[in-house]
Amino acid sequence: MSKLKVGIVGAGSIAELHALGYEHDDRAEIVAICDPDEDLAIKRALDWGARAYYTNFDQMLADPKIDAVEILTPNHLHAEQAIKALQAGKHVCVERPIAISIEDARRVQQAAAASRRVLQVYEPSLYYKPLLDARSLIDAGEVGEVTGLRVDAVVGQSEQGKWDFTSNDQAWRFDPAKAGGTPMLYEVGYQAFCIGLFLVGSIEKVSAWSSSSTLKNGRVIDAPTVAMWKHFEQESYGTLHLTYAPDRVMRSGNSFPIELDILVSGTRGEIRIIRSPDAGRPDAPVELRRSNRRVNYGQRTTFEDSFIRATKNFISACLGKEEPLLRGAEAQQLLVLTLAYHEAAKRGRAISLQHG
Repeated sequence: MSKLKVGIVGAGSIAELHALGYEHDDRAEIVAICDPDEDLAIKRALDWGARAYYTNFDQMLADPKIDAVEILTPNHLHAEQAIKALQAGKHVCVERPIAISIEDARRVQQAAAASRRVLQVYEPSLYYKPLLDARSLIDAGEVGEVTGLRVDAVVGQSEQGKWDFTSNDQAWRFDPAKAGGTPMLYEVGYQAFCIGLFLVGSIEKVSAWSSSSTLKNGRVIDAPTVAMWKHFEQESYGTLHLTYAPDRVMRSGNSFPIELDILVSGTRGEIRIIRSPDAGRPDAPVELRRSNRRVNYGQRTTFEDSFIRATKNFISACLGKEEPLLRGAEAQQLLVLTLAYHEAAKRGRAISLQHG
């Protein structure tokens, strides 16, 4: 069987994480890199053994030897690039979000349906093994009926110097027209809703209160922020507490310097899930607390492993072996929630969502 030939569009820091999955899977290979920065495109092509590099996206799509593309560009480019790639007959994996408007999200899904190609929206949170373990415990009734979900998120600085919010390559995150909102909207808010949907279920109402912190170069980041939501047709509520800690250094490798402490409460007990970029933390990744006992589950794993699993899912989907875990419809639902969170923070009132 010939290998799936993949082109990567956008060669920034996130591309290093996406490339990991291809290094660990002999069913596929990176054959082309596209980035407007020619030097960076050449470097990535040499690093990953790609046979070609491009500075023009349309030229890369014209390459008949490319079967699939991964789109890792700034948010405002996702929809148009995904549509172009699908129309060119390529399978598509696009980084979150699928688009920055609901209308564009629908257009991407229509293009995918017409092309009959795979569309996967990349969300490594769903592939984090401790989160999957926690979901299994919830499904088994270990905490009873879920009554609450709390996500504490701390964003710090990378010990490796990557993901520096003051650097030029991160400037697009601070442009609402390119980011589709505030800098942390899709990095943290989106992930919190993704976790909420995965562990508890649909959401019907969102509230948010947002403050800001000023970086050394004058850019403004949307933290500290608190969000609260009610899950659909159940007495279960969720919260997100987002904190920016510029003096906290994290051993994050290539990952974004964010640490999540997730607590699922239920009528019989609770589950705590730790997602840290530092694999050396002493905490168990999953802890079940019930009555007077605590049970630890799972092995310590890095968030980088989640990227490898997400990429393997995309490869399997392109080869017809399994379905993408996060498809266009689910990604649109997450986009709706994230935009509601953004509106709630701006308006200072709850936003109700339609269902059905």
